[in-house]
Amino acid sequence: MTILYKVESRREFGNGKDSSVFPHKVVLCAVSARNIIAFSALQSLSSHVYVCDIVTPWQYYKVCTSKSLINVLEWSASGEQLLLGYIGGRVEIWQPKEQALNVWQLHYHANIPSEDIIQAKFFHNGKGVVFNTQKKDHTYYAEKFERLEQRPTLTGFGGVATEGCILLSSSGLLAAFTLPQLQKLAPNSNSGVVPEPPLSSVSNEQIELTPATHSIGISRSYIEHSSIVPSASGSLNIAYSIGWQQHQQLVHCFKVSLQLEGERIAIKSESLASIFLNTTPSPMESRRITQLLWTRVANEDVIYVVFGCADSASLLEQWTLTRRHQNVHALLQQSSAVPANNSKPVDYVPSESWEQVAKLQLNAQISQLCSSRLIAADCEQLYAILQDNSVQVLEPGTLKQLNHTQFERDAETRFVCADLTPTSQMLLIFDSHAQLHAMQTPMLKQNASTMQLLLLLLEYCIVTGVDASDVLLLNLGNLEALVEKLTDNFTRQPSYVRQFYYANFLALKSNLCRAQQQEFDNLIILHAISSTFKSLLRPSDLGCQDKGPADNLAMKLAESVPDVDTVLLNLDPKDFTVEPMMLQSLQQLIQWVTDLALNMLNRLPEEVMKSKLSGKRASYDISRDIVAIGSLRELLVMIRIWGLLNPQCLPVYTKTMDNIDVLAILFRLLTRLAQNAAEPDELLLDECSLLSKQLLIPQPSKYNPTTLLSAQGYAAVKSGQLTFTSLVEPVGLQDIEMEQVVFANCVKDGVSNLQLGANPSTIRRCARCGFVNSANKVAKTSALKAWCNKWLHCHCGGFWKQIN
Repeated sequence: MTILYKVESRREFGNGKDSSVFPHKVVLCAVSARNIIAFSALQSLSSHVYVCDIVTPWQYYKVCTSKSLINVLEWSASGEQLLLGYIGGRVEIWQPKEQALNVWQLHYHANIPSEDIIQAKFFHNGKGVVFNTQKKDHTYYAEKFERLEQRPTLTGFGGVATEGCILLSSSGLLAAFTLPQLQKLAPNSNSGVVPEPPLSSVSNEQIELTPATHSIGISRSYIEHSSIVPSASGSLNIAYSIGWQQHQQLVHCFKVSLQLEGERIAIKSESLASIFLNTTPSPMESRRITQLLWTRVANEDVIYVVFGCADSASLLEQWTLTRRHQNVHALLQQSSAVPANNSKPVDYVPSESWEQVAKLQLNAQISQLCSSRLIAADCEQLYAILQDNSVQVLEPGTLKQLNHTQFERDAETRFVCADLTPTSQMLLIFDSHAQLHAMQTPMLKQNASTMQLLLLLLEYCIVTGVDASDVLLLNLGNLEALVEKLTDNFTRQPSYVRQFYYANFLALKSNLCRAQQQEFDNLIILHAISSTFKSLLRPSDLGCQDKGPADNLAMKLAESVPDVDTVLLNLDPKDFTVEPMMLQSLQQLIQWVTDLALNMLNRLPEEVMKSKLSGKRASYDISRDIVAIGSLRELLVMIRIWGLLNPQCLPVYTKTMDNIDVLAILFRLLTRLAQNAAEPDELLLDECSLLSKQLLIPQPSKYNPTTLLSAQGYAAVKSGQLTFTSLVEPVGLQDIEMEQVVFANCVKDGVSNLQLGANPSTIRRCARCGFVNSANKVAKTSALKAWCNKWLHCHCGGFWKQIN
């Protein structure tokens, strides 16, 4: 395994004095589905929670500070909510305010008095995709990636999954609550929640939740270690060990199911087969359980039990749940009731028991045990993080050592906790001083080349929507071949599949090809504007419309008519009727479309000349993209019609002559370009060269580049392990190729296409690509509100960073 980087803390967290005061872990970490790392650290007897992006690990932001000790750190499945569980019974759920990573607000909180929260899980929504390397050669996504057959933890009306959390306290108390939808919150929609007024008055307030409670066992006890995992039936499997029963070496197992009864949650707990561990009188009496991990390997329930021994060693055992048919004595069969329909009596009953299948002795204490987060059928791995600052990669089933990595040893620090990224390609480890260590996990060799596995991982990220930053940080090898293969596979998908995943596909390609990121940014915004504009179209006659207005427009443009007004004669203007006030609000987006078309055609001769002189083309150029050209032609026709309804929505340009029809010229040139985008003719190039003589070409927007940790930058400065300092931007990774453009001192909103001035009051800048968005929303029409709602996150998949 490759050690990628280390982030050194300028201040020490969780030092030895604090560790002696609090017996619990003082450093916790968790990685979300969006590759955001959350970690808690102890400083001056206060718990601090921070978050950082995996591609900018040196820049972290504070979430909250508390005098209580944090014992649980858990992300929701979407990566939007962060749950904090405290010693003392308080539970908090935080969310980034307006998706800004550096501003967090408390949305929900609950309290279980005099209880210590030791485990917490968000309800499973029943969604999941199986990653199977055996299906790498399949063409269609539906065949490559099967949907996970699993029921949600809690279902509401119509079987819809309900959002919520389940908690386990150290005394064996279960607590569960649902999370109300803020935009739908009403006084009578309690669902276990204290009544609150609607969103308009509670958007900035905290909502107190009232959890339903239930004892997991017949009596309460002192639970020291536990593990929770959702099962395929929708219930939750819980394993725990009791502190004062260490000499009995017993692991209790329960199945917990939840059900809505009116507005309350009913919790039902059923005992399962327990694990009776092998015990000997001595010298094993000093052996104590230090961790439990319940997971599923190849559709089997597996529990890993970690023991700490007196000689600073550890023992790892794997127990598998086996299901057998227990024969029933013939005498008992006869005494039983007569089966219906005269069927044969059942001569067996199903039974379950735990069997030890493997054990491993290690020479150091295990700080954390992690299993692969991918829902995989054939590529499970187990990671043991040891206190001697080493990592063992083990094979489930045999506990055979697959890989061993030794980090730099330090007498003052030791590894405390770790977590895997969503695709299990990176392991992130924190030591006792809250310093981050990152390493690449070993690439799976399942009868497939590295290129095939990387391609399958990237397509998995497209289908699931999981952030692919951890995959992009790996050594991708031949990047151009990977992008070409990814694009080729995507174009082979059915049209409805391509349309559904198009935004995810473009975001991934934008992150892959950072050298052409501006081109992909334009393509993503063009796709968003096209979908927004088409959503405004309504057929004039709903009874006799086989296809919508957008489909009819695409059919007419397939004839390659160069005159935009001729195309208008073959369309029904009633299908494109939109309210004039709504069109006026979209003027800046209309301006952006025509600006893009002008810039693309204006630089076309230069791009063609560069490709001829160098003998090679750029990996992507929007002027050669037939889909982008087709979208521009469709939008220009719609703009032409809307200009007749409201001339105020038309784009504005500085012309050398008043009789120049910009829309007609752009449509004619784009139509000719669409006929042969690969090799434009000389006459077309001459006409494109004259555009700068006819009107002033607007300069494209340039955003300040963000310093990121990418595979290309990592390879450029790589000299062993990279070392960063927290809150210090590394100079070696900074992008110094900044172009001087017009309005360089003016900030432009990339979402609304508005100039914000030299010193805007509050803006949001993408933490990854530097894209700028105004934090002050001025949307007054439904169309503009729908457009702003498309930008809850940046188009590259990153969170915003609020700048005042």
